[in-house]
Amino acid sequence: MEIKQYLLTRWQAFRAWQENPRTYRMDETEHVCNNCGRTFRGNYCPACSQPARQGRIGWLSLWEGIGQLWGVESRSGIYTLWQLLWRPGYLVRDYISGKRQVSYPPVKLLFILAAIIAVVQFFFPVPVEEPLVTGFRYLDTALTWLQNHENINALLSGCIFILPTWWLFRNAPRYPHHTIPEGFFVQVYVAILSFLFSSVFAESVPLAVTLSYAYMYIIYKQLFGYGYWETLWRLVVCALMSFVVVFVFIIIGLTVNEMHQNSLYT
Repeated sequence: MEIKQYLLTRWQAFRAWQENPRTYRMDETEHVCNNCGRTFRGNYCPACSQPARQGRIGWLSLWEGIGQLWGVESRSGIYTLWQLLWRPGYLVRDYISGKRQVSYPPVKLLFILAAIIAVVQFFFPVPVEEPLVTGFRYLDTALTWLQNHENINALLSGCIFILPTWWLFRNAPRYPHHTIPEGFFVQVYVAILSFLFSSVFAESVPLAVTLSYAYMYIIYKQLFGYGYWETLWRLVVCALMSFVVVFVFIIIGLTVNEMHQNSLYT
């Protein structure tokens, strides 16, 4: 019985953390701003917005300067990735609803993560799996292209997800009437997770894709508040629409490129 109560308490604490992971306290100490000279109480100067603890350059300042470049600061990129793994939908909801301080800027984090992955893959290349062969020339070419450009495919699919997500989840019980710009940031977070899984599980593409879609489902479930089945069928429709549109664009691009190549030789 004690174990059950302990597990229940821990689970309730975890759920509370998912809903609200950060607490903020006002610094009541009196400070003199090193930038404008104003005397104030609080965490930031009300005149020039410089942090109260900002002082002379030291070793801590050096570390903070490097951390700000790579996302290791108060709302660090590492902590944001941690939140994406344990409270993905709640993190997305917080950010798009106006709680910017809970997350490192997602677009910046996406580009930093993509750059790190590109450097790692350059020095430690992953063997490419044999592409699926169907016997249909255009289909095989498209599938090979998708396999060789996984990150581009993830970004394209994410962009195409925005409109069907906006349409199918526009009357969601927990976050209704979300906008297309908000949908863009939802897909940025999804792309961050896709990049992360594709790099960690680079030798197992099916596992990386499965995890990406599983977390997308969790994000949509926690963010929009539909039931399990209602979230699932909407997500499946979005995925099918995304795949068809991406596939059609690739076929058109390959066809145009082939026609151009043929015209050069005639």
